[in-house]
Amino acid sequence: MTLAIDLSGRAALVVGGAGGGIGTAMATTIGRAGAGVGVITNVEEHAADSVARLREIGVPAASAVCDVTDEAALVDAIASIARDLGPLRHAVNVVGGNMGSEWQRAREYDLATFDRVMARNLRYAVVACREVAASLVAANQSGSIVNISSLAARGTPLLAAYSAAKAGLESFSRTMALEWGQYGIRVNLVAPGTVKTPRAGQSDLAGPAASIPLGRRGTPEDIANAAAFLLSDLAAYITGQVVLVDGGSGLGAGGETLPAFVTNPAVRARFA
Repeated sequence: MTLAIDLSGRAALVVGGAGGGIGTAMATTIGRAGAGVGVITNVEEHAADSVARLREIGVPAASAVCDVTDEAALVDAIASIARDLGPLRHAVNVVGGNMGSEWQRAREYDLATFDRVMARNLRYAVVACREVAASLVAANQSGSIVNISSLAARGTPLLAAYSAAKAGLESFSRTMALEWGQYGIRVNLVAPGTVKTPRAGQSDLAGPAASIPLGRRGTPEDIANAAAFLLSDLAAYITGQVVLVDGGSGLGAGGETLPAFVTNPAVRARFA
C-alpha cells in the first residue's frame, strides 16, 4: 500500500494562493492531493491565473479578490469561496511579508508601519481562522488549518514588527489549537527559512546558502509539501506545532568548522 497525502473530496482555502511564490505552490500542491482549492488574493490577474492553472490540472477551483486587511471584505471573500466549493475543511494563511520601507531600527520604529505590518501578517489570519473554525464547529465537522510563520519569529534585527507579528501568529495559533481541539480542529504552523520566490529573489545566494546545513535555499514546493502534510490525516495527532522548513539553518551554520566562541588555540589548530 502506498502512503500518500490525500485531501480528496475536501475544500481548502489558500489566502494568498497566487503570485507565483509560496501561495501558488501551496494551491497547486493541495489541489494535486485531491482538494478543491479556493484562492484569495488582492490582484485580479493573479486570481484568474491561479484558477486557470488549477483547472488545467483538473482541480475544482474558485477565487475571490479583496484586501485581506479589510475584515468585512475578507469575511465576504471566504463566504464566497465556500459557496463556490462547498464547506471549507482546510485553510492555509500565506499572506505576509515585510516591504522594503518596513526595515527599520527598533529605536526608530513608527507605529503606522508597525500597524501595517501587523495587519498583513497577523490580524487577517486571525479573521480567516475564526471564520473557517466557526463554520466547522457549526457543522460539527473536523478540519485543519496551517499558518505560515517565519524563522524571524525568534527575533531578527531591523524586523521588529515582522518578528513580533510572526511570534504573535505562533502564539495565537497555539491558543486556537488548545481551544478548538475539542471540535476536532487542528492548527499548526510552517516556519520557512530563506525561500526562492519572485519577491525574495530566485538566485541561490551562494553566501547565505553556504551557511545552511543542506546547502541550498528552499523552494515554494518545500513549504507547500510540509503544509499539505499538516493539513492531511497523516498528521491527525499533530496540533499546536511549528514545523521549521529551513534546511537546518535554524540550527546554525553547517559543516565541520568550529564555532567562533571556541578560542583555545590548540583546539582551533586541530581543525584549521
